Amino acid sequence: MPFSWPQQSLSAVFLAASLLISLPASAAPPVKERLPLTLTGSGCSDKEEEIGKILQAIPGVISVDFNRVPSHVLVDITPSTVKSADVINRVNQAASSWQCKVEFIEGCISATMPTASAEPHQHE
Repeated sequence: MPFSWPQQSLSAVFLAASLLISLPASAAPPVKERLPLTLTGSGCSDKEEEIGKILQAIPGVISVDFNRVPSHVLVDITPSTVKSADVINRVNQAASSWQCKVEFIEGCISATMPTASAEPHQHE
């Protein structure tokens, strides 16, 4: 005798299968980029709170940290939402009246790699 599924069981199986198919794949966390910024000028040290508020108000800014390195701020952004140049420009527009300037720190981690020279190296 052939096995037959009751109608309710078949409906439940089809419902479960359709839910699994329609669910989005588990989303990967958004890509994050860290902007190491330096604060220069006589007005910067007293304006961390204001600069922090400006940064936090920018869509795509995830976190702001003034405590790791003196006279610097580490800003984590979602680059698909906001570009680093836009973050810097927006803060500098607000901070110009405080004689404060925010700049990107290009260090060994963030610097672009030099291209290899096609010329042979001179050895002593």
